[in-house]
Amino acid sequence: MGILELILQLVLAVALGGLIGIERESSQKPAGFRTNILVCVGSAMMMSLAVGLSQGSANSSETMVRMAAGVVTGIGFLGAGTIIHARGIVIGLTTATTIWLVAGLGLVIGAGFYAPALILAALIIATLVIFRRIEDLYLKKNIFHYHLKLKDSQEVLSKLRKLSFHHGVKLERLSVKREGECLLINFSATGEEQKEEDFTDSLMNLGQLEEFRVD
Repeated sequence: MGILELILQLVLAVALGGLIGIERESSQKPAGFRTNILVCVGSAMMMSLAVGLSQGSANSSETMVRMAAGVVTGIGFLGAGTIIHARGIVIGLTTATTIWLVAGLGLVIGAGFYAPALILAALIIATLVIFRRIEDLYLKKNIFHYHLKLKDSQEVLSKLRKLSFHHGVKLERLSVKREGECLLINFSATGEEQKEEDFTDSLMNLGQLEEFRVD
């Protein structure tokens, strides 16, 4: 394998992993833009290494299979770290699955199958974007509008985002306005009714609330 082909593989891994990462980042997922790029590039590099080491060897296919198995096994631990189980709710399965698929995408690129890699990347992005919209439209997820007034405190927005991630609720249209010593925070939250109830309970401990309203 020449240096130009290796560079092509790594650039393609950055591009495709980055496209998937942009979608994950825009959805406020923990494994976002840089994570997906690094997973894809790392997998592609490992498979390229296996291809290079096995050239001229009688057991070249066995070497590549072992490398692929090692990458998939290692990525399993990374994916497991994105899954959270709290209050009987499992969060992060889609993120973990995406990481696993991005690792597979890198292996395909590293093995030199560029057309299948493009098709796989397109299918991953289509599933994450298009089917998410179908899910929002037809699986009856609820939208709740929150209006909070609380005394200004450090990292209140960071705490708010952590709460939404913990409870599996997606925040949208977040706005913050200062009024004297207080903050007016307005946002919409999308999620299942039970998750929204747990999220609302947690908001009560977010800070020194002056006003709290949900539409």
